[in-house]
Parts: sequence; C-alpha cells; structure tokens
Amino acid sequence: MKLKRMLKLQIQFNGSGYFGWQIQKNEQKTIQQKVNEALYLIYKNQVKTQGSGRTDAGVHALNYYVVFEEPFPIRPLSNLVKAINTKLPTSIRALSCEVVESQFSPTAMAKSKEYRYFFSNLKIPSPFSEHLMSNISYSLDEKLMHEACALFVGRYDFLSFHCTGSDPKSTIREVFECEIFKEEMSMGGVIPEHYVIRITGNGFLKQMVRSIVGTIWAVGKKKVTLKEVREQLVNPTGKHIAPVAPAVGLVKFSVNY
Repeated sequence: MKLKRMLKLQIQFNGSGYFGWQIQKNEQKTIQQKVNEALYLIYKNQVKTQGSGRTDAGVHALNYYVVFEEPFPIRPLSNLVKAINTKLPTSIRALSCEVVESQFSPTAMAKSKEYRYFFSNLKIPSPFSEHLMSNISYSLDEKLMHEACALFVGRYDFLSFHCTGSDPKSTIREVFECEIFKEEMSMGGVIPEHYVIRITGNGFLKQMVRSIVGTIWAVGKKKVTLKEVREQLVNPTGKHIAPVAPAVGLVKFSVNY
C-alpha cells in the first residue's frame, strides 16, 4: 500500500469580504472554507487542511501556504493547481503545488514571515484603493516614524503589542527588520502615492503587526514618544499605548522555509 503524499499548496488571496483564513464555528465565510470546498469538489472527499498562520478579517496574502494529504494522486501537480482554480472564487488563486515531508508544518517550520502594511496619507482618500490600503488624513512626521520602526527590531516581549484571545505560550518574538518607505503612484494615479511598513520576524502574535503599525502612526502624529515605545518593549505592562491599525492595508507578504 502506497503512502499518501503530503502536498504544500501556494495560494494568494484578496481578503476583502472574508473573515480571515480559519474556518469559523458560526459558518462565516473564510479562505479555508473556500479552499476546503474546492478540494472536496476535486477529490470527492473531505480534505483536512492546515494553513501557514491565521489572518484577521479583511487581511490579504500575496504568498500563503496550505498543507494537506492527498486522497489520491493527481499528476502532474500543475494539473491539480489548474483544477483548484476552476473551483475557487476569483478572489483566491492557487499558484503552485509541491510534495513535502509527511511531518511538514506550515507554521512551526517557518524560518521567517514578512508582512507589509500599505497606507496613504491624503486629505481625501482614493476611492480606488479603499480595500487595498488604509488612509491617514492627519500630518505625520516621517523622521519619527523611521526612528519608531528601528525600535521594534530585536528580541522582545511583545506583551503590549498584541491582542488577547489567542492564548500564546509565550509573547516573546524576534523582529528581524522593520522599516517604512514610500511608493509612488501607479496605474496613472488609480493607486495613489503611499507608505509601506515592512516587518519581518520569526513569528507574530495576534494583531501584533497592526498594533506596531498603530504605534508607529501615533509616534508620527506625536501622540506617543519614542521613549514610551522603548519602555513598553523593555518593561511591558500589557497596556496598549496606541490604537491598533485597521486590517485593511495589511498583506501577508511571504513565508520563508
């Protein structure tokens, strides 16, 4: 009897209108639900899937990985990718598929993850980008935001920069990179000039990236000082010093194995 293969499916999705990756008990629409439905239509069997981490409602992913055991082989795997795309809504696309070891975990085996948060700084936000990025209408001090980004790089207890509800074993995480930069308008102005906050790390707590972004904004607005940010990293109290940024604008950019 041949052992069934474990497959790693690479997908990307527009999270607008979805309640994150993970299936919800209240049957709200999620990415995992749609992927499972597509696999059922192909294999005529319920397929158990595991994703490369949770996402909040409305969050997008450029590169996301789904692991599952195939009920029976479909060769070549490029045909499976094509078949999955015929069963998925157009807001979710399968990109590639490969065989991995039977014990492969898309969360535990990730060496690093990268998130990018996109936001414009316009008095009148663009109607074309409302599902792609947030907009901050007040003035921001760019130099202070750069300095705030640098503070988050390192291994810290991010107790004050996450939201309760996930019950992690530890709130200690390491951020490898945190930077902010501008991107010019594109598509003839349909996509306006905007900022990108890029964060890479060995893992992230629930809403940790959004909390960091909200704090960087507060520093840029001069509502929170760099000293206050540093204090919450070195001696965390568990209290947020700034509002959490909206989900709109956050993209799970890549996972490195």
